[in-house]
Amino acid sequence: MESKIDITPDRLQNKIAIEFIEQHISKDKKLKLLDVGSADNIIKYHLPENIEYYSLDLPKKEQDEELREYEHEFILDLDKEKVPVKDNFFDIIICLDVIEHTTYPEKVLEEFKRITKKDGIFIISIPNEYNFVHRMYYLFAIKTMGEIPWKVVEMHQHIQKPRVKDIINLLSDNSEISKIRYLFMSRTSYKSKTFAFVDKFFNILAQIHPSLFAVNVVAICKNKKMLKQKNKVDNFDAENRPKYY
Repeated sequence: MESKIDITPDRLQNKIAIEFIEQHISKDKKLKLLDVGSADNIIKYHLPENIEYYSLDLPKKEQDEELREYEHEFILDLDKEKVPVKDNFFDIIICLDVIEHTTYPEKVLEEFKRITKKDGIFIISIPNEYNFVHRMYYLFAIKTMGEIPWKVVEMHQHIQKPRVKDIINLLSDNSEISKIRYLFMSRTSYKSKTFAFVDKFFNILAQIHPSLFAVNVVAICKNKKMLKQKNKVDNFDAENRPKYY
């Protein structure tokens, strides 16, 4: 195993994924893991030796400039391409803060189910776009870095804007959820003791009222290939489209 790289407190979802693997994944047999949207491949440096690591990310020209130095086994856009492996290839898929960047989340999850073994594990995190911080942004018409006007799709920013219950519904329709963690973390918590204290306080509130205080939802899921989506509409045209207004 290569030397570990520290994970900063603003990346709690990475820590949760690593802790789950360390505590619950067998070390007695060889396993294959795919890290989707792997960015700097930090997960790789924290895995036990029995896990073979594969990473997947966008073509370099579509990545943030500071991440283009990192190499990946698979370079592709999941909205447009399939992962070039046979069915039932991986034992574990990690997908942290990626689903919200995709145009077709359900198709992406279907692909995960195809390439993962029966009862394989998904570790998925998705931001709650309706947490109180974002509500304040909307109230005062403040755009975040992931919402550049008119460039959201082409720059693979936050295309999807789910609530906590939307996240849980999406994952439960496509897998069997074993465990849910609700997180609050700020990008400045590791730079200031004051912000670190504030993060701890809001993390407590996130467990009590996740729809308002959770910034991120992390789910440990089991792959269930035969699970049928509830209320799925195959012919999703204007006549069949559910009305939300």
